[in-house]
Amino acid sequence: MARQYRTDIDGLRAIAILGVVLYHAGLKMMSGGYAGVDVFFVISGYLIGGNILDDLEAHRFTFRNFYTRRARRILPALIVMVLAVMCLGWFTLMPNPYRYMGGAAITSLLSLSNIWFLNRIDYFNPDATQDPLIHTWSLGVEEQFYLIIPLLLLVLWRWRPGLIGPALLGLIIASLAITLITSGEYRMQAFYLLHTRAWELLAGVGVAWVERNRPMARQFHTPFYSLGLGLVLIGLWSVPPAAPWPGVWTLPVVLGTSLILIAPQASTALRALLSNPPMRFIGLISYSLYLWHQPVISLSKATDIWPETWPGIVLALALMIAIATLSWRFVERPFRISGPLPRFRPRALMLAVFATLLIAIGGGVTKGYPSRIPSDVLAVLDMRNSHSESYRRCTYSRAQVPDFDPDTACTFGGPGVPDVLLWGDSHGARLSEPLGTALAKQGHILRQHTLSSCLPLSNLIIRGQTRAQQCPIFNAQVRQYLSAHPEITQVVLFATWKNYMFDVTGPNMKGYWGEDGFYAVPLNHTGPIDRQMREQGFVDALADQLAAIAPGRHVTLVLPIPRPDVDVPLHFATQTWRGTPLPSTSGYPRAIEDTLGTPMRALFKAAIAAADLTPDRLSVIDPIDMYCNNSQCDLIRDGQLLFSDGNHPSLPGLDLFIPAIIDAIVTNR
Repeated sequence: MARQYRTDIDGLRAIAILGVVLYHAGLKMMSGGYAGVDVFFVISGYLIGGNILDDLEAHRFTFRNFYTRRARRILPALIVMVLAVMCLGWFTLMPNPYRYMGGAAITSLLSLSNIWFLNRIDYFNPDATQDPLIHTWSLGVEEQFYLIIPLLLLVLWRWRPGLIGPALLGLIIASLAITLITSGEYRMQAFYLLHTRAWELLAGVGVAWVERNRPMARQFHTPFYSLGLGLVLIGLWSVPPAAPWPGVWTLPVVLGTSLILIAPQASTALRALLSNPPMRFIGLISYSLYLWHQPVISLSKATDIWPETWPGIVLALALMIAIATLSWRFVERPFRISGPLPRFRPRALMLAVFATLLIAIGGGVTKGYPSRIPSDVLAVLDMRNSHSESYRRCTYSRAQVPDFDPDTACTFGGPGVPDVLLWGDSHGARLSEPLGTALAKQGHILRQHTLSSCLPLSNLIIRGQTRAQQCPIFNAQVRQYLSAHPEITQVVLFATWKNYMFDVTGPNMKGYWGEDGFYAVPLNHTGPIDRQMREQGFVDALADQLAAIAPGRHVTLVLPIPRPDVDVPLHFATQTWRGTPLPSTSGYPRAIEDTLGTPMRALFKAAIAAADLTPDRLSVIDPIDMYCNNSQCDLIRDGQLLFSDGNHPSLPGLDLFIPAIIDAIVTNR
């Protein structure tokens, strides 16, 4: 029996898509706006699962019809969007992003883009907003789910229909349990992969089954609906920074959406909150709006035209809605209209042509077509590769920590026993080979112990980090190595310290702030922690580290270089592409760098005082003295870029402070 169309579901879609769009647009006061995707997952499970159950009951279910409907729903608008983005990217994106987008384009058509992005980008990294197709990961999850659920329901229906409810409940519990167990340590796997998202889609299928087999008494519909709407809004607005996702904080939006869906007979006034015409309209275009919002944002940022003021952002949102409306009217609706297959064949043929063109373009961007870019632009962009040959080979990732052997780590300076240890993160890794090469001339051999995105301090852990436990494990091994190797008489500590110390990012060189759920807390601390406790934890950990490794050694503590937090080579390459020659000198206000730099240096001063080391045991090098004068921190000096991205030093940048480190080591042999 055909079921009545629920206009309030359109309104629920509107809430979901507005949360996602506003979050990606940078309005982070809606801290959980990305949870709109989770709302979509539940709605999708409810609608598609319900259709499968209805077709099974009416003995009309076929896989052919099911996947034809899914193709009509998903592919036309997706292909048009991706093809348009590939064409626009030709004129706006540098070779590497364009090449990268080609892979995302192909995998999005194959419903595999969540796998593509898994090991390539952290969804919560600010740089993720610059990828035009990162949002297609959710389509991959959905379509992978719909390869499985029709077969599962069909088998159970034919074998023992009474097991459908218990089976769905068991799978929900199993998937949720896996999510809660793994999402803290394996954040990206939990975020992108089906097994930790299935419980959300299954929740929707479960609601559809309950509605058909165990409908709720009518008197409970209004209170459940009210509670559900409140939970959804709480979930969108109150997710704490760095909360594992999906995880405990995902439960409110999933439960809330389920409660709304399970209560179709709630009061008319309550349902009107979601079923009014403006909300319905946004809900109707929600799929196209989801497809187009991310390309508009990312390509605008790639060309430096994304607005930073409220009026500008409102205008950008209006543009997204206009494009989405056109997509819905002229692409989505024509393909979704049911009809006999002969009517669908011309459209299917056109779809196949577009798909072939898209794959041809995507498959051909193995190098991003650098020939379309002027050579002077490519020369500026090539500064992204301004690092030593050993940088990637000698930098450990957290996945490699279980196999880390301190005695076989990279060394520089020729054969012999290392007497210098460089301990740090990826910034330390940038320093290792150039410093080791320079120290070799002074008769030293340097050993490199660097772990990417790991603060080189024991007794701290980085909240919000994938495999966060591997960082303190690595640091404990390095300290044990130092205890067992007294021949190491010099230790250099270098990292982008500031990045781990605060729960905000910025201001960047343009003055813009961002949230940051990536910060250090004491290793054994549980429960909430405020800024004062966190900062004192850093002071205590650094003082303990210095006091523990200094006896019998000299420690050179290198403070962080400035952080423009804007991709410097890309920034100037883009300007060069537009006709502005590369300046011989350029920078940004020193006051911007001092905003967090001043309180950071106060914490270092407190830790150094607590360690109470004599000058022959501790030297402090502050690169800001080499990068900045009283008014400006340099990005370019004498025509040389000092950064290879938004924060890592280039080889010319390293040359600014390596002599000071060598002097400290040689003076305190």
